[in-house]
Amino acid sequence: MPHMDLSLIGYIITTLSFIGLTVYAFNRKRDLYITTQNSPLFFYVVIIISLLFAFLNLFHLIELFSGDQVSFFLPPGIDTIAQFSGILVQSVLILMLFASKMVIRPAKRIGRVLAIGAHPDDIEIAAGAALAKMRDAGYLISGMVMTRGETGGNGDTRPIEAGRSAQFLGLDNVQVLDFSDAYLSKDVVKIIRAIEEMITKVQPDIIFTHSIHDIHQDHQTVYKATLRAARHPRITILCYESPSATQDFHPTYFIDVNKYVDVKIESIRKHWGQRKKPYMKSDVIRGRLAFRGAQAKVDYAEGFEVARMLSAI
Repeated sequence: MPHMDLSLIGYIITTLSFIGLTVYAFNRKRDLYITTQNSPLFFYVVIIISLLFAFLNLFHLIELFSGDQVSFFLPPGIDTIAQFSGILVQSVLILMLFASKMVIRPAKRIGRVLAIGAHPDDIEIAAGAALAKMRDAGYLISGMVMTRGETGGNGDTRPIEAGRSAQFLGLDNVQVLDFSDAYLSKDVVKIIRAIEEMITKVQPDIIFTHSIHDIHQDHQTVYKATLRAARHPRITILCYESPSATQDFHPTYFIDVNKYVDVKIESIRKHWGQRKKPYMKSDVIRGRLAFRGAQAKVDYAEGFEVARMLSAI
């Protein structure tokens, strides 16, 4: 019985430990995506191994409780391997997780950012990596989306997807308004007022918005409304590149996002209803980042047109 009791306690601790590793990896998914090479592969390896050993030990735990053999379908010797290698495997996984932890040098002061988009997914597609990097550097980031995106998808689910994506990126909040998708030009005065109210509330140092070099009418409206709403405050305004940007889009300000490529891709995947759109594909996203990176002489970058740049000096 003493041996049975010790075995029972051992299997309980081991099972809970591997389950804990799984939960920890899920909660740190975004962090893992910016700390390692082949980060999605690394994330899933940790998850799969942790769950595998959790289940193997769980089977033996059930056997000890019930007295019946429930792991008969496992190959001979697997149970012994699970029992004696669990500690080693767990130690390796823990070391891998801690080794992947990346310390971001925080900003000298807390800056504030407002990212404005016409539709759910606009912000992530154009500036998701930069926003994630700025959040890790200590910036407070708010998102503002003008429509529910009902013309290009399901107007009920797209705001939910926008919330999930914003949470993954680390945005402090995102506000999805209910202006008419594809008809923003009819509400330009109300949109200007809404942006003015958001600026008053957030007090941003930097605003990300659409570019004038964009063939989408909603994007042009948001660009013009942003410049009108921010005409008085001393705010830097950076215009990002949407899939509908024209060849006249010429970025002169670049942000190195080498560590944040997979974070951006994963945030875009949160917009599941838009997954079939060509510009949502990971290779297209990665290619655009590589192209702008080549212009900036780094591996991956997001490029922006400067509508107004305010120096802190």
